[in-house]
Amino acid sequence: MSLRPPLRVSVTRHEEKEQSLKDFLLQHMASARDQGAAGPGSDLLIVARSLESPVIKAITGLADEIAAAHLSVRLILAQVDRDLNGADWAFLHEIRWAKHPRLIEAHEQLVIDAQTCWIGDCMRRDPAKCDAYESFVEGCGEAAGCAAVSFERLWHASQPLVKSTRRSGGMLGHGMPSGEAGSQPTVGTRH
Repeated sequence: MSLRPPLRVSVTRHEEKEQSLKDFLLQHMASARDQGAAGPGSDLLIVARSLESPVIKAITGLADEIAAAHLSVRLILAQVDRDLNGADWAFLHEIRWAKHPRLIEAHEQLVIDAQTCWIGDCMRRDPAKCDAYESFVEGCGEAAGCAAVSFERLWHASQPLVKSTRRSGGMLGHGMPSGEAGSQPTVGTRH
């Protein structure tokens, strides 16, 4: 019988959430670098409410570190409320919009690798207005695997918005299907 590692579950104040996510990601990037586990082409898989979510702010705050680790980001947003081409992130990325309103019932998530993920509060709760639930999962292939499968299913059902296509001089080129991102409605929440 195998023992599962305990989940690190916490209720975090909004002000602390972004820094906790940065620390969690930096710890695993350093560990992967030391073990030679992460290589070019590795993806961080993210499901987030909007670009204002703490998980997105943490990722963009670590843009240089993510690029240096040769990681790319695949991101699914529930709400598209501003122009996405304005984001000049230093890492390769692809963004999709999950336009189905039922997504708002899902939880935000970040899958770092096959054993590591973060699961945050549900997307209908505004992270700026309250304390939030979050779970840091380390050393659990079952939880990270379920989060990755969930991500892939949402990914295939979501509409492409932005894809970085090349890296030149440290900046990224962006390609986007014409006329798709600029005028997208936001996904509404239930009250």
